[in-house]
Amino acid sequence: MSDLVWTRGHLWPCLFLVPLAWALTWALFDRTRQAAARYGALAANATSPFARSLRLTVMLLLGLLAWMDPRFGDEPIAVERRGLDLIFCLDTSRSMLARDLEPTRLARAMQDIRAVLPALQGGDRTGLVVFAGQARLWVPLTHDMDSFRVLLDEVDTDVVKTGGTDLAQALRKALEVADLDNAKTTAVVLLTDGEDLAGAGQQAASELKDKGLIVHTIGYGSARGSKITVADGANEGFLRDRDGNEVVSRMDDASLRAVAAVTGGEFVRAESVALPLNELHSKRFLPMQKRSYDAGEETGKQARYQWVLLPLLALLLWEMALAGGRHR
Repeated sequence: MSDLVWTRGHLWPCLFLVPLAWALTWALFDRTRQAAARYGALAANATSPFARSLRLTVMLLLGLLAWMDPRFGDEPIAVERRGLDLIFCLDTSRSMLARDLEPTRLARAMQDIRAVLPALQGGDRTGLVVFAGQARLWVPLTHDMDSFRVLLDEVDTDVVKTGGTDLAQALRKALEVADLDNAKTTAVVLLTDGEDLAGAGQQAASELKDKGLIVHTIGYGSARGSKITVADGANEGFLRDRDGNEVVSRMDDASLRAVAAVTGGEFVRAESVALPLNELHSKRFLPMQKRSYDAGEETGKQARYQWVLLPLLALLLWEMALAGGRHR
């Protein structure tokens, strides 16, 4: 449907000033006419103050309407989106239920992902890999940030049934997701407490490095460690091992630093930075090379400012002609 729209519709209140402009110009021209009449200099063919002020006011009105940029009718517009691919690898193991970060490590990591989404540009794509003892693709790379948020909200420690924390599987799943033809415009972010129980994280990181991918790591938790709170019927209790001892989970910053260092990435401690992903975005993601996505056409409204600009020019020429001689 081709409805008339105004790009600068917020200027509509300025139209109320048009009658005031007419009154002021009429008063000015009338005063000039009276002064000329007193000195006998009034020309026989002088334009009346009313007619001249009306013409100038209409010109002002047309100029304002042209500035408001009227648009009517659809037209194809060439568009090009440029951006990055960001693949988040989110640890959903039970150790991420520790509460040394409020409310839990997992909840804090999800909050950090949500916080960075508004900073992403229209051409950026995001994907999400969730992992524990295994890894699975939860959200394929997408431009649709609203759908990404909805699917992110569904993540909990039950999305991956196999227990443990296998960083290597997470990184290799990210490698499967990445567009390797555009590795320079892709970044992988590992969000975990760093307990690499399988011990193969660095080897997997070197595989990503060989493909040109950079891995950044964000560590959740404290080096001192924390007990893991789990539901126990209607109550809560602490996770225990097979011997009945309460499990204490510590953030392994050494392994996370090593994984990031292999690919030339950066390690950030979540407990020391309010918004670690936003910091990575401004420091590492924004300077990265961008690539073009979805170059094509979209439908937009066609500019119609000419409808009011041409009458404005005609009135201006008429006013100049009526002014005559040296006044022109």
